[in-house]
Amino acid sequence: MILSMTGYGRSEKKGKNFSINVEIKSINNRFYDPIPKIHPFLKEYEIEILSLIKNECNRGRVFININIDRDNSINSFQLNKNKLKSYLAIINDISKEAKIKESISLSHLLRYQDIIENTTFDTGSSVRKNLISAVKDAIKDLNKFRSEEGKNLLSDINLSLDKNYSLMKKINKISESDAKKELEKYKKKIKSYMPNLSKLDDDRLYQEIAIILEKKDINEEIVRLDSHFKLFSLFLKSKNNEGKKKNFLLQEMNREVNTIGSKSDNVKVRHMIVEMKDNLEKIREQVQNIL
Repeated sequence: MILSMTGYGRSEKKGKNFSINVEIKSINNRFYDPIPKIHPFLKEYEIEILSLIKNECNRGRVFININIDRDNSINSFQLNKNKLKSYLAIINDISKEAKIKESISLSHLLRYQDIIENTTFDTGSSVRKNLISAVKDAIKDLNKFRSEEGKNLLSDINLSLDKNYSLMKKINKISESDAKKELEKYKKKIKSYMPNLSKLDDDRLYQEIAIILEKKDINEEIVRLDSHFKLFSLFLKSKNNEGKKKNFLLQEMNREVNTIGSKSDNVKVRHMIVEMKDNLEKIREQVQNIL
């Protein structure tokens, strides 16, 4: 099964007095490159979250956006005295070092919002449980999206692959048909260049023509290209990540196609070679987006 590196997944989980929203977006990238944007309240779970996502996204640039909305309708707050004392101590040290004589106002202290806490907010295991569940569901949604995209990629790749396989068969047929014509063509050329052909031994003549025709023969390239097509199709069906192997085979296909083009003098064949190279480039672009 082919998965696309491009995908999007989201999930939302609700707790007693909070809701967690997870969004995961992935795009094409050679390596795994996570870009997390996690609410400060959930930062302690970041390593666990990234580990879960890495298991599913071993390649691609992955944007992770996780927020938590707390229900502040129940106004039950308390002062975090320890944090307040820490802030006052730091302010006092700054005043002494900078020799600034300025009284601390209530408005100054209220800028440090974390000194006032919502005592009704559910913390601990409930938050973690809902968070991990939301991340897993977002990953499932992402994979569903990537699976659908993968089907589209596979369809496009197979279409281009089938076109090239058909073109290869046509080229091979034309090449076999042209072999006899090429033989007669070279015989006529030799006769025109060598008026005293009668003095030349027939065996020697055919030997020279055979050498010329052998240089134009594309049978070996056709056999290798046929093998590459079949092996590439097997890689497309593989459950493993065969990205590097696919890229290598595409390079080899392109090499064989170029060699066929350089050996052939047939205009139709050369036009088909251009089409084959265009199809190979389309396949290469699609393969770059496979996970």
